[in-house]
Amino acid sequence: MALGISFIALGIGSLLTHYAAYASVPILITAGALILIIGLLLLITELMENWLSKGQTALVDGLQAG
Repeated sequence: MALGISFIALGIGSLLTHYAAYASVPILITAGALILIIGLLLLITELMENWLSKGQTALVDGLQAG
């Protein structure tokens, strides 16, 4: 996610300072957005997996106690 944010910031910074060629700025911003979205999806997947495994552990403990 940090890499995606860095790419987006680099693209916007290059656009504002006219440091890079205009054709490469949309490529940088698009790549940054894709990396950011992939990072967010991986984070959400990891959080959901963690949450579900805790729920499954609680269910198994409850069944074993009963």
